[in-house]
Amino acid sequence: KEIAPPVICITELISADGLAYASKKSLKMLEFDKIEHPNILQLFGKRIEHFKEAVKIAEEAGFDRIDINMGCPAKKVIGSMHGSALIKTTELAFKIVETCAKNTKLPVAVKTRLGWEDDSTLEDFTKGLEASGAQMITIHGRTTKQGFTGEANWEPIYKIKEKRGVPVTGNGDIKSGEDA
Repeated sequence: KEIAPPVICITELISADGLAYASKKSLKMLEFDKIEHPNILQLFGKRIEHFKEAVKIAEEAGFDRIDINMGCPAKKVIGSMHGSALIKTTELAFKIVETCAKNTKLPVAVKTRLGWEDDSTLEDFTKGLEASGAQMITIHGRTTKQGFTGEANWEPIYKIKEKRGVPVTGNGDIKSGEDA
């Protein structure tokens, strides 16, 4: 007898700024059905005080986990110093994670990339994320510079997985059950 895998519902990117300012559009994006559990609120932004408000709103809305997106390479996102641009501003990235972890009972995870142009900063970056309170780290196997071109590089992810004390998962180039 085959058992269906658990389904995890993840929101699209939601702005911490939008939640802090009570934007109708952002608040509408928080709506979900009772059967959509476990569910994860995927936040992006750069203003620490807005993340503090956003995680409180997420908790009140009934989410099961927070996922801070530090991996989106879209020009519009990184042009505002959001998403994977936070790889270049590590102290801000760590402060965002710390603020979220201290202001919610929900587990806080981070999604990131191998690095900006290469993976030379990945070990220190993930170490800092963990020390700041990230309880899980997901790494996309490409750099910000690569965007979604080329192939995902899984080797650096495997190395980081061995070094971190929190779960580390990878993503990129998974297009079928066989790939997974």
